[in-house]
Amino acid sequence: MDLFSGLENLGIEGLDNLDIYGDDATKYEDGTAENLKTVKVKTPEELEAEYIFDKTYTCPVCDKSFKSKTVKSNKAKLISTDLDLRPVHQNIDIVKYDMIACPCCGYAVLNRYFAPLTSVQIRKIKDAISRNYKIKDEKKRKIYSYDEAIERGKLALLSSVIKVSKDSEKAYVCLKTAWLYRGKAEHLPETEVEEIKRCQREEEAFLAKAYDGMVSARQKELFPICGMDEMTFDYLLAALAHRLGHLDVSARLVGEIMAKPSANRRIKEKTGILKEVLKKDIQAQKQKE
Repeated sequence: MDLFSGLENLGIEGLDNLDIYGDDATKYEDGTAENLKTVKVKTPEELEAEYIFDKTYTCPVCDKSFKSKTVKSNKAKLISTDLDLRPVHQNIDIVKYDMIACPCCGYAVLNRYFAPLTSVQIRKIKDAISRNYKIKDEKKRKIYSYDEAIERGKLALLSSVIKVSKDSEKAYVCLKTAWLYRGKAEHLPETEVEEIKRCQREEEAFLAKAYDGMVSARQKELFPICGMDEMTFDYLLAALAHRLGHLDVSARLVGEIMAKPSANRRIKEKTGILKEVLKKDIQAQKQKE
């Protein structure tokens, strides 16, 4: 059967036995089939690079200008969020770009907290970090690797400790760094068993410090904390408590959130999911006992 029969009425002829999936299509002058064959599939790195740009900052410590890679606003598509609110986006892990690090003096900070420092804080950073910091040769690269992002996270944590930041800032840096280790583990080949386990151990350590700092911040700081309202912050505490095995604490926080009419629908839905996960884990724990 000639699939193109009838087109001769439109003046289109000579299509007998044309193989619609074969090389015959290359007969046409526009080279459509040939173009399709030469389409270059973009690498994950090339796809990620499309979401970021170099933004210029002036370091509040050494007063030098530098560029840091930043995610374009509203560019990345959110796919899902983990129980502890880690965002998962298509083609990019935006958490890799949450830290701003000066390549000249070593000062680093979460972009949320990038702001002028006091003279005392500047002196402390210079004495504890900048004095011994080895200026990095900034290679021209399109994206940050997980190792680079983790290094920046650790620099941000050190800087926040040295400048005596609020517990919430230090805890938030720990949380973001834990997420980076999780992301790295997810992108490693399954054959790299030991490295995946190491990343998981590091993630757990940073999550524990994040939880400790947020518990402290909950007692001493006013909302919003880390940009979160009370219900969102308490949900995050419940999720971290669950992840760290503090099931009784998590269950109590979940119950309090579900009982509060002020909690928005999004948080109620997330809390409901966590509640179901908690039920299974508590039952499993009782069976072991």
